[in-house]
Amino acid sequence: MSKTYVETSTYLLEGIDEMVREGYYKNRTEGVNDAIKQLLKRYKLSKLRVKDSKMLKKGGEKKEKE
Repeated sequence: MSKTYVETSTYLLEGIDEMVREGYYKNRTEGVNDAIKQLLKRYKLSKLRVKDSKMLKKGGEKKEKE
């Protein structure tokens, strides 16, 4: 596993620390990794939506020509 170091706000760290204390995550690393995974998933879904909307537009254009 790769390591990287990031700077973030105290507010965000306190939020993750609270989630660790409440048992949502074992530690900060697990919480940050989960947040990154969710961010990447949203990004990929948004790309798929754009691709789908472009395909739907092209499909509608073909029907209009027929």
